[in-house]
Amino acid sequence: MFVKFERHSDRVKSVSFHPHRPWVLSALHSGVIELIDYRIKKRIATYEDHQGAVRSVQFHPQLNLFCSGGDDYTVRVWNFKQCQFVLKGHLDYVRCVTFHPINPWVLSGSDDQTARVWNYQSRQTIAILTGHTHYIMSCHFHPTQDFIVTCSLDQTARLWNYGVLKQRYAQKKNQEYVLSGAEVQVIAIMDGHKDQLNWCAFHKSEPLIITSGDDKNIKLWKYNENKAWEFDSLTGHTNNVCCAEFHSKGDVIISDSEDHTIRIWDSVTRKQITLYENQHYDRYWIVACHPNNYYFACGSDTMLQVFTLHKDRVPVLLVNERYLCMAEQKILKVIELNSGQQQIIKDISTVITPTPTILEDNIESIEYNTYDTQKTQLMIRCIRSLKKDTNKLKRHLLIVFQQQKGDSGIKQFNSKSACFIGKNKIARINQESQIELYNYETEAVSLIDDKEASKLFPAPGGKLLIYRDGNNSHLELFDPLAKQGLNQIEYSNVKYVQYHDSYLIVQGKLQLTILTKQLQKLIEIQEYINIKSFIWVNNFIIYTTKSQIKYLLLNGDTGVLKSTENILYLVKGEQQQQNTLKLIAVDNAAQYITQILDIQEPLFKIAILNKDLNAIHKFVENNQNEAVLSYLYQKRLASVALKLVKDKQAKFSLSLDSGNLEQAYKAAIEIKDTSLFEQLRSEALRQGNNLLVDVCDQQLNQFDRLAFLYLCTGNNEKQEKLQNIQPNYIYQSQIQKQKSIKQNLPKLAQIIEHLNGNIQKLDKNQQDTIEWIKSLGGSQALIPPIPIMKYKNDPWPLLQMNEQDIINLEVTEESVVPQDIFTIQKQVIEEKQIEEQINNDGQWGLEDEPEEEFFEPKVIQEMDKSLDESALRGLFLEQKGEVAVKYFAAGDYEVGIKLLKQQINLNNHQQLLKLLTDITPFQVLTSIPFLNNTTLPVKLNRLNEVKSLIKQGYKYTTDAKFSEVSNCFQQVLQKLLLTDFEDNQIDEIQKYINISKNYMMAMRCDALKKDSNSLEMVCKMATIELQPSHRILTLRQALSISYKQKNFITCQQIAKKLIELLKNDTTQKPEVLQNAQKYEKASQQQNTNAVQIDFKENWLNEQPIYSVNTLKYLSIYKTCPYDGSTYENDYSQLCLVCGLCLVGKAPGLKSLQKP
Repeated sequence: MFVKFERHSDRVKSVSFHPHRPWVLSALHSGVIELIDYRIKKRIATYEDHQGAVRSVQFHPQLNLFCSGGDDYTVRVWNFKQCQFVLKGHLDYVRCVTFHPINPWVLSGSDDQTARVWNYQSRQTIAILTGHTHYIMSCHFHPTQDFIVTCSLDQTARLWNYGVLKQRYAQKKNQEYVLSGAEVQVIAIMDGHKDQLNWCAFHKSEPLIITSGDDKNIKLWKYNENKAWEFDSLTGHTNNVCCAEFHSKGDVIISDSEDHTIRIWDSVTRKQITLYENQHYDRYWIVACHPNNYYFACGSDTMLQVFTLHKDRVPVLLVNERYLCMAEQKILKVIELNSGQQQIIKDISTVITPTPTILEDNIESIEYNTYDTQKTQLMIRCIRSLKKDTNKLKRHLLIVFQQQKGDSGIKQFNSKSACFIGKNKIARINQESQIELYNYETEAVSLIDDKEASKLFPAPGGKLLIYRDGNNSHLELFDPLAKQGLNQIEYSNVKYVQYHDSYLIVQGKLQLTILTKQLQKLIEIQEYINIKSFIWVNNFIIYTTKSQIKYLLLNGDTGVLKSTENILYLVKGEQQQQNTLKLIAVDNAAQYITQILDIQEPLFKIAILNKDLNAIHKFVENNQNEAVLSYLYQKRLASVALKLVKDKQAKFSLSLDSGNLEQAYKAAIEIKDTSLFEQLRSEALRQGNNLLVDVCDQQLNQFDRLAFLYLCTGNNEKQEKLQNIQPNYIYQSQIQKQKSIKQNLPKLAQIIEHLNGNIQKLDKNQQDTIEWIKSLGGSQALIPPIPIMKYKNDPWPLLQMNEQDIINLEVTEESVVPQDIFTIQKQVIEEKQIEEQINNDGQWGLEDEPEEEFFEPKVIQEMDKSLDESALRGLFLEQKGEVAVKYFAAGDYEVGIKLLKQQINLNNHQQLLKLLTDITPFQVLTSIPFLNNTTLPVKLNRLNEVKSLIKQGYKYTTDAKFSEVSNCFQQVLQKLLLTDFEDNQIDEIQKYINISKNYMMAMRCDALKKDSNSLEMVCKMATIELQPSHRILTLRQALSISYKQKNFITCQQIAKKLIELLKNDTTQKPEVLQNAQKYEKASQQQNTNAVQIDFKENWLNEQPIYSVNTLKYLSIYKTCPYDGSTYENDYSQLCLVCGLCLVGKAPGLKSLQKP
C-alpha cells in the first residue's frame, strides 16, 4: 500500500475513477466537483452548477459522461465540459448516484427515503424504489445481473430485482409510460447491523454484498435470486465505518472510518492485513476502487488521497534478447517473445515461511547472472514491509530457470540490496549498510567495504556501482577484488542503471543521465514528471514517463513519440520498417503490450546530426509543417527550411539567412519594402555580389553609393550615365573634367593644353602662370583613381559550393577540438555553463593559418673550373664520409642504409627505400660544365618538399584534421633523412625535427583521449610547445573541458597561462581574452577538482618529458636516436614518432653533428 497522490481540499464526500484515463472525480461538501489527473498531479477542471454540497459523483463505465447528486435535490448528467441534463423529482438531498453499466439509466438515493431510476436520455423517472424508513445512504446496480442494492439509516440494506423494468424498457424504450410501482421488486431485507448503515456494494463476480455502518462493523452477505443471508463480519474499526469496497483486482476489502484509519482486509481469510492512519486525524468518508488496476482513492475532511496496493513498476527482465521474465505480485513467469507463449516459473509464496499476506513479499526486482553461462540464474528481491523502511532488510531468492538435476534449489538471504559480481558471487549490503561478498555455493561471507552504502548495481568486469545516499550523495565505481573505489560522481536519487557499449545510462526520479564508463557526465535531461523506464535503440534512447513515451538523442534533444493511458515499462525495441519501431513493454497492470511507434522525428534529427542530406530532404518532403520549419531554423538549416515556407516575408528572411540572394531578391521585389532592399544590399555587399548591390542601390535611389561603387569597380560607362542623372565632380572621368574646364574656364584649358605639349597662344597672365607652375617643379596630369577591380558582368569571385557542402557548414556546431562523438553532438542539458566564444572559421575557430618563416636555400657556389673529372670525383667521395644521404645520392643504397642502422638504429628501411625510388626533385651539379651530367652524382634537395609539408601540417592543425597532421609531420621526419644540406643549415634541420616531434606528441595526446582520461590528455596537450596560435587553441580546449568536468583548480591554472599568451598576441580577437578571464573568475568561485589527473601547473611553462606511448610523465627514460622522442626504459619497439628507428642507445646522425 503506497500513497501515489494527495490533494488538500474541502471535505470529500465522493470519489470516482475514470475506467481508462488517469482521472479521478472528487465531490466536495463546498458544492464543487473537481476533475483531477492524479498522474501529473494537476486539476483539469471544476464544475460548480450544484447549489449546496455535492454528495455523490460517478464516471460512466463506457461513455464520456459523469453524474452527480447534491443538496439541491437534483441529479445532474455531465460531459467533461458542462452539465447536459438536470433530473428533478427528489424531495430532499440526493445522497448517492450511479450509472447502469449498459442502459441509459441513473440510479439515485435520497433523504426523501426513496431511490429512483432515471432514463437520462428522456429525462424521465422510470422506477421509484420505496420501503426504506430513513435516509438512503448508498445504492448500486449489479455490474452484470438485474439486481440493485440500497442501504439506509433505518439499519437495513435491501436487495432489489429490476427484471420487470428491464423488460418493459426493452419494449417501449424512450416512450412515455405511467409508473406502476411494480417495476422493481424487493428480494431481501438485510437487517443484521445494530446501528445505521452508511454503505453497501456488490462484489464484481461473486454473489456477495458488503455493508458497513455506525455499529463499527463490516458485514458480508451472500444472496441468490430469492434471498440474502449474512455470511461473515469484519471487526476492528473503533468508530463509524463510512465505506467498504471489494477491490476488483487485489482480492482485498478496503474500508475507511471516522476513526481516522483505512484498513485492508484479506477477502479470503477476512483478516485485517494492514492499517493506514491519517496523520492529520481526519475522518475518512469514502472509498473508491479503480476497476482495472491496483489503485484506490479515499476522501477525508481535508484531502483526497490516491493509493496503490502494489508498486506501479512491474519487475521485468530481458534475457538473451528472447525471453521476457516478469513478475505479478508473487508469481514469476516468462514470455517467449517470438511466439508470445507464457510459462509460470515459480510462485514464491510456496517457498516462503511463514506464508506472507497478499501485500507482503511481492517481487520488486529480477536480476540475471550474466557470469554463469551454464544455467539461467535469477535473483529475486521482495518487498518485505508495507511501510517504507530503508533500514529493513529485504528477502532475496536465488532461482534457476529450467532447473536441472543436481541444482541445489532455491536459496534465500536477507539484504538491503544485492547484485551478481561473479559466477557464484554476490555483493550485498548488510544490516550495518556495509558491503559484503557472499559466495552462495560455499556460503562464505567476507567484508569488502565498510563505508555506508544504499544500493548496488552490477558493472562490467566484475565491478560494482555503489550508490551512497546522504549529505554527499554520489555514485561510485568500485573494484571488489582491490577493495577500492575507482571513480565517482555526485548524483542523487539513483533508481536504475544500464550499460550500453561505452556508455552508462543512469535513471533518477526526474532525470536521465548518460555517463562514460569512467563516470564522466556527458548528457543530463530533467523532466517534471517521474521517469519510469528507458531502452537504447539505434543510437538513441526511448524512455517513458507517467503519461508519455519520449526519446533522447545524443545531442540532448528530446521529444514526445506518444501519449499513453497507462504507465509503460519498456523492455525492447525492434525496428520494423524504415520509420517504424515495434515497442515491447509491460504496463502497470502487468499486461504484456506491443506497439508500433512512428520514429520519423528522431531519425530526422539524427540525419541532421549526421549531415545526411538525402534523409533530410525525404523527411521535409513528407512533413511540411511549422514545427519542422522551426526546428530547421533553430538548427541553422535555413536553406532546407526555405523549401517549406510560403509566406513572402518568411521566405525573404530564410533566403537571407541561407545566403540565397537570388531568392531573397525575388521576395523583396514582391513585398516592395525599402527596408528589405537595405538588408539585402548589406548581405550582398558582405558576399561581394556587386551586381546585386548595384540593383539594390538603384531601388533605393542611393546615387552617391552608386557612384562610389562604379568608381571601385571601374564601370566608367555607368559612371558617365549616372553623372548625367546627378552630376558629381568628384567621380567624373578625366574626359568629363576636361570638357567642363573648356566650357567654363577656357583660359585655364589653354594652360593645360600648353603644359601637355600642345603649343597655345598665351597672354602675359597665362605665361606668368606657366612660369609659376614650372618654379614649383612642373605640372602633373590629374589621373583618375585606378579601380579596385576591372569591371565585369559577374560578381566578385566566390567559392562555389554544392548543397551538401552548405549543409555541412550549417550543421557544424561551434566547438573546440572534437574529443569523441559527444564533444560535438552532446551538451549537458540545463547545466549553467560559460559559453566559449569561438568563431566559425574552422573547428578550432581560427581566422588565419599560422605561418612559419623558412630560410631560403643556399645558393651553390661555383667550383673552380680547372679541376678535372677524377679530381672532382675524388673530392666528392671524400666528402661523403659517414653521411648516409651522400651514398643515397651516389646510388649506393646498401651502404647508406647500413650507416643509418649504425647511427640511429634504423629498422623500417623499406619505407626509406620506397621514398628513394619515388620520382625525386634531384638538383644536378651543373656548376662543372665539362662533366657529363648523366655520370655525375646528384644532390638530393628535399627542403622545399619539407617546408610544404610543414605548412600543410599547420593548415591541417588549424582545421583539426589530426590524422592528416600526423601523416604530414612523420613524412617530414622521413624526408629529412633523405635531404642533403650544408653545415650552416644544421640548426634549421634540427628545428624542423623538433617541430615535427612536438606536433606528433600533440597528436598522440588527441589519439589517447578515447582510451584514457580525456581531461588529462587535453591538459597534457596544452603543455606541448606548438606554434603560438596552435598553443592557444590547445589551451582553450583544455580550459573548456576542465570547466565542464568541474576541475576548477586545473581550469584556473590553464586560464592563467592562456591569458598570459593572449596579452602578448595581437592577432587574436578581444573576445577570446575576455572569455578566458570569465573562465578564470568562474573557476575561482568553486576552487575544487572533481577528477583526479596527472597534471602540474609548472608543466605549462616548462615542457615536461612525456612517454610517447603512454603520455606518462618521465624522470628516467630512453630516447629515439633520430628525433629525440622519449619512452619508458622497458620500451624497445619502433619509434612512434618517426616510424623508422628502434628506441635505444645509438650515436646519432653524423650529418647533424657540427664540425
